[in-house]
Amino acid sequence: MTLTDLGAHLAPAFALYRRYVGPKRQAALMGVLLGLAQPPFGFLPGLLAYAVLLWSLDQNLGPKPLRKAFAIGWWAGFLYFLISCFWVAEAFLVDASNQGWMAPFAVCLLPGGIALFWGAAFAVYCKLASGRLAGHWSRWLVFAGLFCLFEWLRGTILTGFPWNPAGATWKAGSAMSQLAALFGVYGLSLFTVTLFSSPAICRRRPGLKGLWPVAVSAATLVAAFTFGAVRLSTTEVATTGTWIRLVQPNIGQRAKWTEGALLKVMRGYVTYSQAHAKREFLQPVTKRDNKGYPDVILWPEGALPDAAENLLDPQSETANLFAALLKPDQVLLWGAYHRAVDADNALVWRNSMLALYRDESGTNYQVVYSKFKLVPFGEFLPFESVLESLGVKELAHVGDGFSPGPRTHPVEVAGLPSFLPLICYEGLFPALATGEAKSPPARSGPSWIVNISNDAWFGPTTGPVQHLNLSSYRAIEEGMPMVRSTPTGVSAVIDPLGRIVPGSEIGIGQSGFRDVMLPSAVSFAPYTRWRHLHLMLVALFCLIPLVFVTFVNVSKNNQES
Repeated sequence: MTLTDLGAHLAPAFALYRRYVGPKRQAALMGVLLGLAQPPFGFLPGLLAYAVLLWSLDQNLGPKPLRKAFAIGWWAGFLYFLISCFWVAEAFLVDASNQGWMAPFAVCLLPGGIALFWGAAFAVYCKLASGRLAGHWSRWLVFAGLFCLFEWLRGTILTGFPWNPAGATWKAGSAMSQLAALFGVYGLSLFTVTLFSSPAICRRRPGLKGLWPVAVSAATLVAAFTFGAVRLSTTEVATTGTWIRLVQPNIGQRAKWTEGALLKVMRGYVTYSQAHAKREFLQPVTKRDNKGYPDVILWPEGALPDAAENLLDPQSETANLFAALLKPDQVLLWGAYHRAVDADNALVWRNSMLALYRDESGTNYQVVYSKFKLVPFGEFLPFESVLESLGVKELAHVGDGFSPGPRTHPVEVAGLPSFLPLICYEGLFPALATGEAKSPPARSGPSWIVNISNDAWFGPTTGPVQHLNLSSYRAIEEGMPMVRSTPTGVSAVIDPLGRIVPGSEIGIGQSGFRDVMLPSAVSFAPYTRWRHLHLMLVALFCLIPLVFVTFVNVSKNNQES
């Protein structure tokens, strides 16, 4: 059956569809399908919505095509991000009496704002495709390149919000996700959009000639899947000698800040931190080094509802609990806010990762890293003077909000391998992962990633699951394992291929601890050397078709003259 025959059979259904579903409704429907393709839903056929969106842009858009193209992109993006980010409402309901009124606005304004990037990408494509590229097959590459360029801009400018890029549709640790080791998640986005938008440029020709874009895309998809499957099956991930303990007490954000909850919360952390390891885990470990306790204990971001200075004050009740917590050669990595002095000698608050340890002088701590990428409206208030006059406040009621620390960098703590710290929101940003992969044993820099987060803000929604998936891509890109701790889930150890280490996961709503031997890094992670290769590919996708079509047109004009 040819495409012409198939089109004739489906014509009545298409006519009915066009009668009741206009371009904007169709774009919104495609946004829904793309949103449902993302984890945890995993409806991967929804990726074909990219082809429908490209096909929509190639139709006659009337007297104001740029405005129509922008509307198509905005409606698709709005529904996509509405499904992806509805969990943001949970954060405003933690203190519902004071901030609950902002939840409906946040749920609508956040998707509406970042959907502007989709609208702009579609409008620019419409402008280019209506000129020399009109009807040419290469417009397909321009569409994918522009879309991913604006996705990169979405994750970069105005502090950036790189939530659920197209590449993250593939679950981290799957065969397809392994392409992120080559090109990063943005390169994987370009790959995904290109392949799944290809049906839009198929033409009605005798036989299968008009289907060549789909054939090429299918072959490329198979090749990519094969590469990923081979990498997963042949890459050996050994274990190091570092014993990690993850602690997750399953204490919600509202319960943690209830009056009088501090000691109860603290004792919960201490109980799990000092618990005996399971026998089946302990036996092989003690045979090797004769030590029956972890090297490092990991607590999440914002573990305790008080400032670090107050918690460690010798006169406080919590100081005694901290003093009895650790063995002499153990380290506690935990998230807490604390007072600091900035470059202007002004007192500021910072959201930090601290290391607690014991030595001859007693229990000591050091601030190993202060969060660089702060969450807008969560940890600081942009356009503060204007928004405060409207009654808008940041979610974190700590002073006037947090101040950022120095740019993310690898850190060292005595007795532990060098690691890259990422606090919560920072796990979304590929550019913050600055470790350089080198072949062992010459590898220098960090050898693992520590990601502490406070996903309790988002409750039992899709937010924590998607946050885990997005953060896990940093492990694939860097070729390093990631150790992740949250107060309510999902806590886990992720190997350098993006897979959750069996037995290490503590799911949403679960409490307890997990003992895991830290996996080793892998040597094959080209992305660490070619971090901006995806931008070069985007430029090629956008420029080569324009140059090619221009050259062909000039050649034709010369021949005719």
